[in-house]
Amino acid sequence: MHTSRDDAEPVHALHGLLAEWRKLTQEEYSHIQASDWSELEQVQKRKVQLQRSIEKMEKAFSENKTLPAEQKAKEQKRLAHVAAELLVLEKKNEVVLSERIADADRQLKSSNKTIQGLRHLQKAYGAGRASFWQAYS
Repeated sequence: MHTSRDDAEPVHALHGLLAEWRKLTQEEYSHIQASDWSELEQVQKRKVQLQRSIEKMEKAFSENKTLPAEQKAKEQKRLAHVAAELLVLEKKNEVVLSERIADADRQLKSSNKTIQGLRHLQKAYGAGRASFWQAYS
């Protein structure tokens, strides 16, 4: 059985959408590495929109009655392989982002400790000097 271009259109569109997902995931990695959080947020917003398109096209592909079962199974296998590759990239981003969050948390705790020490020093320094100067004024 010969398939027309229209029969294969959802699978071609899916591959294109997944390629775009890969590109955005790679952009996410770059933004995480650069600590560019506003750009990372923009990429994630684009991925939310892209996910809707992927879900629609996936539904169109799975509901396609004119695509031969053998070809559909072959394409499903290819799509699963691409999805597995994308999952690896997503996990890599998750690990790097978790490391960045842990670093920021450590820095915040260190800064808070320094601030507390400086405040304690300020109180001790200020109280001692005030009583010293008052004794001689």
